[in-house]
Amino acid sequence: MKLKLNWLVVLIVGLIVGGMVGVLATTGLQFQQEALLQKEVAPQLAVSREDIAGETASESLKDETGSAVKPSDSLIIKTKHISLEIKDLKETYTKVENIALKHNGFIVSSSISSNGPVTSSRLMEKTAQNETGPLSGMIVLKVPADNFKDTVKELKTLGNLKSEQESSEEVTEQHIDLSARLKNLKRQEERYLEILNSAKTVEDMLKVEEQLSRIRGEIESMQAQVDYLERSAAMATITLELFEPSAITEPIVNWGIRDSLIRAIRNFVAVINLVIVSVGTILPLAIAALLAWLIVVLWRRRKK
Repeated sequence: MKLKLNWLVVLIVGLIVGGMVGVLATTGLQFQQEALLQKEVAPQLAVSREDIAGETASESLKDETGSAVKPSDSLIIKTKHISLEIKDLKETYTKVENIALKHNGFIVSSSISSNGPVTSSRLMEKTAQNETGPLSGMIVLKVPADNFKDTVKELKTLGNLKSEQESSEEVTEQHIDLSARLKNLKRQEERYLEILNSAKTVEDMLKVEEQLSRIRGEIESMQAQVDYLERSAAMATITLELFEPSAITEPIVNWGIRDSLIRAIRNFVAVINLVIVSVGTILPLAIAALLAWLIVVLWRRRKK
């Protein structure tokens, strides 16, 4: 009996030890598999801007043959401000619109004003009905950079030139830098897509998608900057300040004689109105006083 009990204890202890060994072996195997998986995936997940930043701007601008691509024509943003004295603003506006269309441009905005109310219209179809003085206005138009000089030259013939200012901003290097960074970001996006296709766990997929979302946001922002620079350089901006000459002398009716006559007539009418109001106020009292006096006189005569 005692011998059977000893064998039972040994069996139980053996089962316990064997179970522990099995658990440890299984756990160790899992750890080894996870470590192996991390070694396979970690280098891929480590792809970031720093991994691809080794490609310099010159390298990123190389074509498929390996030779460096020469920079495109210089990108220059041109602006011009012209001040003209013209005879008729409405007529000049129509000419400006025709010149812009002739050179493949368009009017961005326009406004006119006078001594009366201010009006603003893109097409200037209507102006204030009670304009009382010379008109002045501002017209902003855009034309292709290639037609910039011809357009300016033609606009100057519309009136007497009073002033002009021109400015140019060189954005070629900025455009090249943004284009290179944009190309690097697109390569990062391609690599992350390859990693996403080879990801084996949901966790790995989520990590890659998070990086993809960040990179795509940067791509959209940088692409917008590149497009803006290209559009600004492609279309030059011209601002026209137009004004009609001021009258040297004013009509005699504005010397004050008319206003003085009007004030005199108004004062005369006001006096007449005052007299009528005063008579209308005093007359009832006078009639009542007269009647009282007559009554008193008649009563005294009867008493005598």
